[in-house]
Amino acid sequence: MAVFAKFAFVLISAIDSEETEVLPRATVRVTPDTFVFTGETVTLKCEIEEQYRSLDWRYLWYKDSTAVYKTHPYTVNTNTLTISSVTQSDQSQFWCKTEIHGRPQTSSRSSVYLTVKVLPRVTVRVTPDTSVFTGETVTLKCEIEQYRSLDWRYLWYKDRTEVYNSHPYTVNTNTLTISSVTQSDQSQYWCRGEIRGRPQTSQRSSTVHLIVIGSKPKAELTSDTEGSVLTGNTVTLTCLMNQFTGWKFNWYQHTQNTEKTTTDTNTYTMSNVRVSDGGQYWCRAGRGYPVYYTDYSDVLWINVTESPKAVLSVEPDKQLFSGETVTLRCDIQTKQDTEWTYSWTVEKNNQQYTVNRCKTQECKIRVYHSDSGHYTCRGNGQNSEKSEAVTLTVSSYKPKTLLRVSQQQWLTEGDSVTLMCEVNRSSTGWTFSWFTELNLSSGYDLVSDSSGGSKGNYTVSSAALKHTGVYMCGAERGDPVYHTHNSSTQPLWITGVSSSVSLIIRPNRTQHFSSESLSLSCEDHRNSTGWTVRRYTNTLETCSSSSVRSTGTESTCTIRSLITSDTGVYWCESESGHKLHPVNISIHNADVILDSPVHPVTEGDSLTLHCLYQDKIPSNLRAEFYKDGSVVQNQTTGDMMIISTVSKSHEGFYYCKHPERGESPKSWISVAGFQDEMSGLKILSFLLAVCPYLIVTVVLVFKCYRLRDETSDSSDHMKKCCFWM
Repeated sequence: MAVFAKFAFVLISAIDSEETEVLPRATVRVTPDTFVFTGETVTLKCEIEEQYRSLDWRYLWYKDSTAVYKTHPYTVNTNTLTISSVTQSDQSQFWCKTEIHGRPQTSSRSSVYLTVKVLPRVTVRVTPDTSVFTGETVTLKCEIEQYRSLDWRYLWYKDRTEVYNSHPYTVNTNTLTISSVTQSDQSQYWCRGEIRGRPQTSQRSSTVHLIVIGSKPKAELTSDTEGSVLTGNTVTLTCLMNQFTGWKFNWYQHTQNTEKTTTDTNTYTMSNVRVSDGGQYWCRAGRGYPVYYTDYSDVLWINVTESPKAVLSVEPDKQLFSGETVTLRCDIQTKQDTEWTYSWTVEKNNQQYTVNRCKTQECKIRVYHSDSGHYTCRGNGQNSEKSEAVTLTVSSYKPKTLLRVSQQQWLTEGDSVTLMCEVNRSSTGWTFSWFTELNLSSGYDLVSDSSGGSKGNYTVSSAALKHTGVYMCGAERGDPVYHTHNSSTQPLWITGVSSSVSLIIRPNRTQHFSSESLSLSCEDHRNSTGWTVRRYTNTLETCSSSSVRSTGTESTCTIRSLITSDTGVYWCESESGHKLHPVNISIHNADVILDSPVHPVTEGDSLTLHCLYQDKIPSNLRAEFYKDGSVVQNQTTGDMMIISTVSKSHEGFYYCKHPERGESPKSWISVAGFQDEMSGLKILSFLLAVCPYLIVTVVLVFKCYRLRDETSDSSDHMKKCCFWM
């Protein structure tokens, strides 16, 4: 009674002083923990300080701000609150307070926060696989996805029976190991976890079905290539093990005792193979610990041969022109029956590019200047060696053909002449055509008897008057056809033999000064009409036409003031179209010209050349004369050179050079062959040579006539005589 009085005094004093901390402390203790899983049973116990426990306390429980009474799932018993099979809805703040009966303010309050989580998921992982072979070692691992730091205990089950640590099973924390499995081990396995002393703390894992296969497996080895493999290619070997997992693969070459390598995957790739990589190959697989090996595969032969080389060919030529079509072809030099695909590259400015326009063995490209470069090709599938580079050079301009003639452009009937056509800086694949302008009124026609074709020559073996005309040539090649520009024109004159018609030129020389006058006339000693002076400069025209700035009749032509464009070929032409005596006339704006004959010089005749001057004749007349670039007469002999007896060797280009006035243009001097005429001496010699035969003939004839008057027997002699005659 004295103690109670003392407590009352202290309590009243505390209330009077508002010092609440002196009230007895209440503490909530939770079993098993404030962190629980759904389904567990939780007990909360409200405890008063030990020194005050003997008082008549009443205990009050609250969830958040709501009083908790004895109703499912809560059980209140004196100072304990029990929650059976907690759910996540029970996650909350729980607290308690105590009071002495009839005295509500007799203790402090105490609270805890109860955390409720869903039971964690459990997973079983199997190594090496759920499908195994007899003799393999299998490890099953029980894994809880969350809360691994908690003090878990793991329980294993085979079907519905718990598995303990006894042969062939080894249980170690969360793992179950089955050594050297047999078919009796084929079953359903599962596990669960519990925190020690708390059996309802995890879900049950899903089951895994362990399948045990009785026979030992055998690997199957395959290759991604068929037949021989070419050097430089890639070969991939595959070791087949159906759908099973967890294997490491061992690869062997030449012998099963020589392991080449080990891979984690069932493929082994050899890049850039060499001939030494050929031979026998095996594989096998192993997994687990201790390692379980399959049987070796059957042997697989890999045959590696030298890679063939690609050869790139070009049609029509490596020298091309903008707009042409070129055909590139890639041929693989091999006897093997291989399906090839093709890739093409071009190098420009030290950069490699793929030629996307080329994807097949033969590729046609219409090229332009930007397509110039070094081209290569390669056969793919099994890669061939790359071809040697072929350089395509594409000119940006359209080419023009060049036309040359094998000899002088004026010929005599019966001469042979060849017109030669070529394409500048290109000689391959061209087909040539020749055209001619035969008269002033018609255009250019294809020469019907030309047969040059790809050789580029048109030969007239026996020239006739009909071949006279202005010729040009053109070339084409490729598919589609690519045409060049036509060549410049080339005149060709064929003259007949005529003693009655002459072309008279005044002054009679090849070279003339500009502003001089020139007179040409066709003179027929038998008939003064019917001949016309014609010329060819850039076009065919009559010399007496108004465009030539000349006077005179058709058979005569006088140009009062020459200009350089009057340079050309002049000739006489009959009404029937016969063309005679073509001559070269050249007009120059020069200080010095060469006075040389217009017509060919006959062998045996003399030849005189002069150096002529435009204005004032120089005081020093000593000039040098040149033939084909070499001096033939120095300055010691004045401005004239004389060749007393002309031979064929004197034919060539001549010019003169004055030390002050400079050198003249060049002129071609042609030498005609000597034509013998039968002299009186030759006739006499001929008669003397045949005279004996004439005398014998006369004697025989005389004898023959005398025998006619004799007997009939003489008739036979007469016949014989006449026979021999």
